[in-house]
Amino acid sequence: MLACAVCPACLATYAKLFSVLGVGFGLSELHHLVLLVFAISASVLVSAWRSWRSKRLWPIAVAVTGSSLVLLGHFAGDLHVVEWAGVVCLLAGGLTEQFRLRRRLVHSHA
Repeated sequence: MLACAVCPACLATYAKLFSVLGVGFGLSELHHLVLLVFAISASVLVSAWRSWRSKRLWPIAVAVTGSSLVLLGHFAGDLHVVEWAGVVCLLAGGLTEQFRLRRRLVHSHA
């Protein structure tokens, strides 16, 4: 979820939405790059921790796949469809993991 919160593609969308409301903000290319690196790193690190903790490979695999798509889409000539596919992959992986953890907590308390 953090990746989307500070994802440059998402921030660009937020900026467009806020500008419609009369609120404007912009990011320099350096800030954009720093946020991208931070978001990708956080996503991969959290997913690596979840993979290690759960002894399952899929959280880190989804994070690396989504992050790779975001980076590829961003740096390979602004392939926005690929970048957004990576964001969707990261969101789907994070939400799936959250739902799985909630189900496990509910079943452990029942």
